[in-house]
Amino acid sequence: MREWVGSIPPRAYQAWKWDFASGTLFGLYSGCIWTFVPKIARENLHATSMEMSWIMSAPALGFVFALLWAQQMDGKSKLPFCYVAWLISRGMFLLIPFVDSHISYTVFVCLSPFIGSISAPAYTAVMKDVYPDALRGRMMSYVRVAVSISTLLSSFVAGRLMDAWLDWHVIFFIGGIFGSLTAYTFMHMPVVSSLGDEGGSSSPKEFLLDTVRILRRNPGFRWFTASVFIYGFGNLMAGTLYPLFQVDRLHVTNTQVANLQNITSFMTMIGYVFWGWYMDNKGPLAAVLLAISIICLQPLCYIFAQNINWLYLGAMAAGMAMSGTDVGYLNTILLFSEPGKEAQYQSIHSSAFGIRGSLAPHFAIPALQFSGYRRAFTLFLGVMLGGVGLQIVSMRDYLKSKSTKSD
Repeated sequence: MREWVGSIPPRAYQAWKWDFASGTLFGLYSGCIWTFVPKIARENLHATSMEMSWIMSAPALGFVFALLWAQQMDGKSKLPFCYVAWLISRGMFLLIPFVDSHISYTVFVCLSPFIGSISAPAYTAVMKDVYPDALRGRMMSYVRVAVSISTLLSSFVAGRLMDAWLDWHVIFFIGGIFGSLTAYTFMHMPVVSSLGDEGGSSSPKEFLLDTVRILRRNPGFRWFTASVFIYGFGNLMAGTLYPLFQVDRLHVTNTQVANLQNITSFMTMIGYVFWGWYMDNKGPLAAVLLAISIICLQPLCYIFAQNINWLYLGAMAAGMAMSGTDVGYLNTILLFSEPGKEAQYQSIHSSAFGIRGSLAPHFAIPALQFSGYRRAFTLFLGVMLGGVGLQIVSMRDYLKSKSTKSD
């Protein structure tokens, strides 16, 4: 470990320390709030199935506009787009004491990630700027381990406090404090491009046309985008029904929800150590393929679930896979992207996530009503496996183009 730290350039190490602090605070924020958002909506506020579908699609809504966000920051410093968006979207939970109905709650938890999504293209550009290519995977992985540990601890404590005596408004308010501090720490990142403008920005029409041309001229990235879209569509449909199944069929407690999150977080920590090594040896495309194959085990567990133990197995698979896609997606985008167009490539990925994330939950509820839980989970698993197949195509196309260039 000491040798690894010694190999890091001073500016990158300084950035990593601030990133580590921000990530730790983000885990505390996420564990206090987002672990319990679906459970509070369904059980405490009696949200309708339609409201639950909106809540589950909330993290994706803002990403529909990722191309717009990327165009707005084209030629500008990227760092402020991160910390300002985080300060507003996470700090707004300081206002949660005024939320007391299922309607206002639904609006609130949909608005927060919508604002936070503005940071996505900028975040990718910042990571490209502050970390060397050869060290980025491991440096990001260690930050994600800190996120997982703090998420595990905060959700463990918060779940038991809410089951014992503490009102959920108080827990969410405390989470809002941690969320606000993530923005404060991240704003200290020593980003070179934050010192001034990066150049002139293109018009919205030129930016959009050039973005479309990326998919035409880069077939490997095109197949990767299609794979993630199809796999992700099935995964998001399944994810919409997970909290409904937990509450309606298994009647889980806040402590059990926290246990599920803790298992996921623990496996995520193990996963980040593994994926850092795996990507160094096999590359990010192979990491993504293995990760999305593992996540297919989660709906399989829900198909056979008769008790909470099956859900624990699904949480293990989810944690291991999430760490792989978290680091793998970003590094795959950087693998395919052209110099200076990292934010633009990320905006395509984010927009695709926004579209599928906004639509998938609204397909999930009709599928549940038409076929029931187990048949719906089986259908969603089939869709996810289709995405796995396309990822294999993406890998083959990339390796073929790489060998052609070497020749």
